Amino acid sequence: MTDLSMRATRLRFRTVCEVKQRGKYRKIVVEAKPGCMILRLEGMRTAYTVPWDSAWYQGAKIFAMAEKAEKLAKKKAKKEGR
Repeated sequence: MTDLSMRATRLRFRTVCEVKQRGKYRKIVVEAKPGCMILRLEGMRTAYTVPWDSAWYQGAKIFAMAEKAEKLAKKKAKKEGR
């Protein structure tokens, strides 16, 4: 596996997900940098810089919330089944 700081070329990819912006559906473009990722919509100039650790913490938070919701749904279904 190559470290991002060692890459000579840019690592840029376009996701399958689309977001509606200014009346059009646009794919999300991600550019990987050593300290952060740069997110923008295809055809737009506005870009957002997101630190890698922040993305990881946000992912962990979303996972924990989904897990909690699943447990609550099971508990509710079990309670209603009595």
